[in-house]
Amino acid sequence: MKRWMSLLALIILFAIGLPQTSFADDEEGVSSLEKGDPVRHQMLFHSGRFELQPLAQFGVNETFQQSIGFGITLAYYFRNDLGIGASFSYNPIFIDGDELDAVKKDDYDAGVQSSLTIAQPTMNFDVSLYYMPAIGKFSLFKWILNYDLHVSAGFGAILMDTVCGAGGGECNDAKNNNLEGAKFAGVIGVGVRFFFNNFIALNLDIKNYLTKYADFSRGPADDRARFKDFVVGTVGVSIFLPTSVYMSR
Repeated sequence: MKRWMSLLALIILFAIGLPQTSFADDEEGVSSLEKGDPVRHQMLFHSGRFELQPLAQFGVNETFQQSIGFGITLAYYFRNDLGIGASFSYNPIFIDGDELDAVKKDDYDAGVQSSLTIAQPTMNFDVSLYYMPAIGKFSLFKWILNYDLHVSAGFGAILMDTVCGAGGGECNDAKNNNLEGAKFAGVIGVGVRFFFNNFIALNLDIKNYLTKYADFSRGPADDRARFKDFVVGTVGVSIFLPTSVYMSR
């Protein structure tokens, strides 16, 4: 999972360093700047538009299992660099990590197998403000791509469920009840968006839910809840409505 985070970080750093304008190749010794008047109007890809974004989500820093889910984001941008939105994700898939695989082996400690209870983040949502500190475009194989770098901050919650670490229901009488339920959180995020045309874009995000929760317990009195980071990555396709783009004056 560190490789996913490193890849996203490289993409975001690449976007920050992109030029704000791009020019076509020179033709017959005449640069594109000499062919006519410069364009003085900016395309406002966000202003006055709604964003509908179906997305896939994966957990980044989970201890025992890798959560995978899907969700949707709905946002409205009242300025080209500022908007507000809500995001919801449902996580139905959990892939065991190496540590949990070891617990499930027949020769593992029977006391741990009978008491280990794992917390599972089945749902998460947030309401956040979005700010775009960098908006621009670049040329890739003579294809002009517009992009934005965005940051977000708001509040949300994670809905936790539980499962026995060794499988079955043997641990149900031994779990700590604080593992389950809604965990309210402050949420911050960073991401980059690449526009394929005036209203469709690829969106890559990392979000951090700062909340008090525990990954596991081994008994009714074993409350391991602490304030810590719950980090998720998302890959989505943004659809902007209306499909037409406003131009700056």
